[in-house]
Formats: sequence, structure tokens, C-alpha cells
Amino acid sequence: MDLKKGQEIEAKAEAKEFPSGLVIICGLILLAALLTYIIPGGEYVRTTVDGREMVDPNSFSYVASHPASLLEIFTSVPKGFQATSWICFLILIVGGAFSVISDTGAIQAALNSLLKKSKGKDIFFIPVIVLLFSIVPTLMGTLEAYLAFVPLGVMLARSMGLDALVGIAITVCAGGAGLASGITNPFNIGVAQGLVGLPVFSGIWLRILAFIGFNVSVSFWTMKYAIMLKKDKKNSWIYDVEQRAEGSDMVVEMPEFDAKRKLVLLSVLVGMGYIIYLALTGGDFKNGIPAVFLMMLVVVGIVMKYSPNEVFRRFGKGAQGVVGGVLVVGFAKAIALILDNSGTVDTIIHAAVQMLNNASGVLTAEIMYLIGHIGNFFIISDAGLATVLVPILSPIGDMAGITQQTVCAAAILGGALGNMIMPTSPLTSGAIAMAEIDYRVYLRFVIRIFLTNSVWAAILVAIAAIVQIGPF
Repeated sequence: MDLKKGQEIEAKAEAKEFPSGLVIICGLILLAALLTYIIPGGEYVRTTVDGREMVDPNSFSYVASHPASLLEIFTSVPKGFQATSWICFLILIVGGAFSVISDTGAIQAALNSLLKKSKGKDIFFIPVIVLLFSIVPTLMGTLEAYLAFVPLGVMLARSMGLDALVGIAITVCAGGAGLASGITNPFNIGVAQGLVGLPVFSGIWLRILAFIGFNVSVSFWTMKYAIMLKKDKKNSWIYDVEQRAEGSDMVVEMPEFDAKRKLVLLSVLVGMGYIIYLALTGGDFKNGIPAVFLMMLVVVGIVMKYSPNEVFRRFGKGAQGVVGGVLVVGFAKAIALILDNSGTVDTIIHAAVQMLNNASGVLTAEIMYLIGHIGNFFIISDAGLATVLVPILSPIGDMAGITQQTVCAAAILGGALGNMIMPTSPLTSGAIAMAEIDYRVYLRFVIRIFLTNSVWAAILVAIAAIVQIGPF
């Protein structure tokens, strides 16, 4: 009887489980296939201008639709992986290489060395800590690895007389701010710009402004909460958690920031510098970025005296950790292929253009930004969301008279900010579980950061539309 009850409880728990990102995308694939039977086929005439495919806004005509067959629904998935192979390789290689770099402890040791200097200092050192934790995601686009920093953040916050919520803010929220701004993030802005043919990482000044604004927001709200705690520890929103944690704080052993780890960090900085140079000079970023990370892999292996087997063991572990993201990208592309091959996507674009016929460029850009927010609820992966949204929004941008750079900025800023509040995000759920914080309490804290960042991002999208940020 007890066994039966246990099985029933387990079954109920599984039934209540929120669908994974891949399950949601499979549902969207089926929805896209259904739409091919409902929405009539349409077609725009496309011409190539200066190497770019452009849509003639006055050329739309209805054509015979080609609803997706059962076989086409399933074959769209492998075709999706073929069409996005460069993105998939990018994710696997960068994810694997970053795992090797992270395993050296160089980044952790460097952060710990700097953070030690804040021990016992005033809470006004918080902006510096937030800045440190936001740099890696904005440059390299890796955030899930930040789970390893959560205990360090919590320990640091408590050493300053604060609580675990502050520890989450200076790691997870700071990392989320860096990821969303994506100064040289290959997974969101890199993918989006690659899909429309923009020079990789162009329009960087807008993302630098985003980075600054997001950091100010995280710092301000964290300091406001910290000042409240300094007045009275009982003001903590997780006072019960802090009471239980007394005497049993997280113990984090940090590696020494020795010469080897300094060389590892130097190789990463040189590699990132070369990637930026590659971007500014119009180099082949689709092959260049993975190549640079593979070179970093070799250098790190030599510096740390890892055997070849050890290097690729660690590389394989890292690549395994991002396979979920690769699957999301391939499956997400299937949605676009189904709509495109059936002639449905141009009809959707035509309907959107008609609705936005009298809308200004700023309003059109803001609607794209809102679509990014909505899409983020269904697709957590930045690269996956860009793969779905950008090909649809791109021709709308052309016909609405806004630049492709604005389209990418709107889609990416809208699609990345929500990561820090989504309970389905592995980083969010993992971090609050480690710190024993209830999601509702975390949401109460982070919602202010999210809303502030969203307003700042909307302002930047408007600026991008007004100044016609380029190169095109």
C-alpha cells in the first residue's frame, strides 16, 4: 500500500512538472504545421542588393500553399540541424572549451583574489562585484557555469553582514545582466547578426550602453536591499533561511591565483581580443570564433600540463553540458523551415506589415522587442530564440524602414532579459535551490531589476530605430 501511495505521489509530481524547453518547441513545431493548413500560401519577390537578400514590399501575391505532411514535419528536424550546423558547432566548441578553462579555476581564483579585498568593506563595493560577475557572460555568453559561483557569492554576502539573496543578486542577476547586454556574446547577438549577414559584433556601442545600464540597475536594487539589512538583519526577506544557515555556512575552497592560472586568464583575454579584432575587420567569424576557442584549449592544456586525454575529457564534459542548447537550436529551426517551405511565412509577414502599415519605425522596433520578451517565455535558449525570430522579423524590418541592426537589438534584448526571472531557467532554479530560497521571494526581489532593465532596453531599442543604427 505504501509503495502504491509513493508511486501515486511521484506520478502527481511528474504531472505537475513544467514542460521542458524542448517539449515546448516540439509543441510549436506541431502548431506551425497546423498553421500551414489554415493560413494561405503567399510569396514576396526577393532580390539581392549588395550581397543581401531584400524583399520587395509591393510584390506580395497569394500562391498555392503546401501544407506540411507528416513526413515533412519529422524531416524538418534533421534539416533544421543542417541549416544551423555552424551555430551548433559554435555552441559545442565554445561550451567544451569554456569547461576546460573553468576547470582550471583561473576565473574563480581571479574573482576570489579581487573579492577578498572587499571583505569587511562597505556595501558600496557591491557595484564592483556586480561588474566582475557580469563581464564573462557579456563577452563569452556562458551563464550556466555560474552555478559554481553561487556558493562564493553567498559566502561573500554573508561575510559582509548581508544574506543569501544578495549573494544570488551579485552572481545570478549580475550574470544575467551581462548575458542580456551581450557585448560580444556569440550565442545571442553573434547568431542573430550571422543570420542577417551583419558584421559580427557590429553596433557594439548600443550593447555597451545596455551593459552599463543593466549593471547600474542590479547594483542599485541590490544596494537598496543591502542598506535595509544593515539597519536590522531581521529585515531580511529570508530571515528564516539565514537563521538556519548560522554556524553551517557554505564552505568554498578557492584555488590559488598562481602564475599558471594568470597565464590561463591572459590566454582567454588575448583570445577574446582577437575575436573582437576579427569582428572589426570583417573576418570569418563562423569559423573564426570556434577556431580561437580551440587554440585557447591547446594553450590552457599546455599551461596546466594536462595530458591530451585529460584536455578532451574535460572538453567532452563541457560539450555534454551544452547539448541541450544544441538540440533547442536544431528543433527551433524546424519551425522556421515548416513555415517557409509551405509558403506560410510570407503570408504572416504580409499580415504583420499590413497591421504596422502606419506605425513609426520606433513603434515597429518596440513591438519586435515585445515579441522577443514573449518568445523568451517559450524558448529559454538565446541562440534558439534568435534562430526562430530573426528570419521572420528581418523582412518586416526591411519593409518598415528600420535597420537589420535594430531588428537584432530588439529581438536579442527582448529575448534575453527574461532569463533571470524564468523558473524554467537552469541557472535560476539551480541557484535558488542551492541557496534554499523560495522562488516567490526571489521573484519579489528580482522583478524590480527585470522591470528597470526592460525599460532601459526599450529606450535603447527606440534610440537604435531613431538613429538607424547600422551598418544596415
